[in-house]
Amino acid sequence: MKSNIQGDYFLWNMSELEARDLCKHRIDAMEKWSRRIIDELFKKAYGEDFFEFELSEEQPLIKLSIKRQVEGRMKENPGRFSRKVDALVIEDLEYLFCREDLYNAHFKEIFESFFSGREEIRAVIKRISNIRNKIAHGNHLSQHELEQGVCYSNDFITVFVDYYRKIGKEKDYNVPMFLSVRDSLGHSLNREDTSYSWKIQDWKFPNKSSSERTEISLRSGDSYRLVLEVDASFTEDFYEISWVVTYGVGGVISKGKGNVIEFRVDDKCVSYSPEITAKLVTKRSWHRFAYIDCDDYFELRLSQVLPPIEDEYN
Repeated sequence: MKSNIQGDYFLWNMSELEARDLCKHRIDAMEKWSRRIIDELFKKAYGEDFFEFELSEEQPLIKLSIKRQVEGRMKENPGRFSRKVDALVIEDLEYLFCREDLYNAHFKEIFESFFSGREEIRAVIKRISNIRNKIAHGNHLSQHELEQGVCYSNDFITVFVDYYRKIGKEKDYNVPMFLSVRDSLGHSLNREDTSYSWKIQDWKFPNKSSSERTEISLRSGDSYRLVLEVDASFTEDFYEISWVVTYGVGGVISKGKGNVIEFRVDDKCVSYSPEITAKLVTKRSWHRFAYIDCDDYFELRLSQVLPPIEDEYN
């Protein structure tokens, strides 16, 4: 009999696609937190360009094979990675976290509030890596593997959140925030500063398949899709996202709820620049941005909508 218990861990209440999406989302969040803590600790200890730092003549901070792979990923996807640390994959995270000298110098105190030591951390990351690879290649995952991917990733996120709380770097306003955005045209962007609302122009929205940053000019009849990622350390029932797409003065193209924004432009939108706005509101009685009644705010302004192609020749 199907259980009626709800919650992220009870994946048998979800479809297989929903469970895979949740698992991928949590692993992605775990990797982002990992890169963040590596970046902050290594910059503090070794300087801004820590990728080139040499601990000794025989021991670089970042081994040559990782540096070459990072350079290759950045060259293949020049618009996707704004920093070298963003091009680290989960196998690189395992190496850096579990290398004995780096573990003892930087990560031991952080991880051993939860894990027993390097070998357990290595084993858990390897399990997460195997699950991530299966998702990436469309291979079958058992219910147990999906649950492991979610639970193990959450364990790491919890460790990192606890660390920041202990050192006093927790947010003054402890609320979920938009962390990244991607669209149906292959553009993606990670947010670097969460101190203020997130407002961007389309020409600052890079295409991961090209180093060029070009305007996003839709044509009448085109559909467009945007996906906003939210800090996964907060459960989705803790907040609500509402969005609206407008043009001109007061014209509404579409509106809805959730982190997926989809709409279609038509002739009435031609020559206007559509504006996409999204508000995240928690269920608390107070809000980070009280003046607009929300806890985080996203805005993307696109370039002008062009007429249908066939109209150009009439």
